[in-house]
Amino acid sequence: MPDELTGTAAVRERFAALPLEAYEAGATVLAAGSATGRLLVLEEGLVEVVKDGVRLAELGEPGTMFGELALLLGRPHTCDVLALEPSTFRVAGAAGLLRDDPALGLELASLLARRLDLANHALVEVRRQLEAGQPRSVISRALGRLGELVRYGGDPELAQYVYTPWA
Repeated sequence: MPDELTGTAAVRERFAALPLEAYEAGATVLAAGSATGRLLVLEEGLVEVVKDGVRLAELGEPGTMFGELALLLGRPHTCDVLALEPSTFRVAGAAGLLRDDPALGLELASLLARRLDLANHALVEVRRQLEAGQPRSVISRALGRLGELVRYGGDPELAQYVYTPWA
C-alpha cells in the first residue's frame, strides 16, 4: 500500500528499531488503570482487549498499536490487553515521543480518527434501529457488527486502517 495510506517509512523504521518485549500466553500486557507511559506495537502473537470485563477484540495483526489513547490523553490505560499466545511487542517510552516524532503523532491521530469514523457509522445504524422500534435481536446484531468493525474494520481492506497504521 502507498505510504500516504499506511504510514510513513520513517515511522515504520522508528518502530523497527525499538526494543522487543515478550509475553507468555495468559500474561497481562497492559492493565486498565495503569499508567505505564509506554506505547506497544505488536510484532507477533495474539492478544485480547478487554474493557470493564467486556471482550472488545482479539488481535494478531503485526503493527497493531496499544496504549495510544493513554499516550494521547495523558491518562492511565483504558483497557486490559492480555496475551492469548506467546506475543512480542516493540516498546516505546511515551515521554517526548510525540514531541520528538511529529509523524508518529499524525499516524496516531489518523488511526484514532478512522476508528471513530467506523464507530460513528455503527452508532447511527443502532440509533435508527432504536427509533424505528426494531426488536432487541436486530439491535443486538447491529451492536455485534460494531464489534466486528472495531475488530476487523468491516472488511479486509479497512481492517488495516482500523488497527494497523502500516502494512
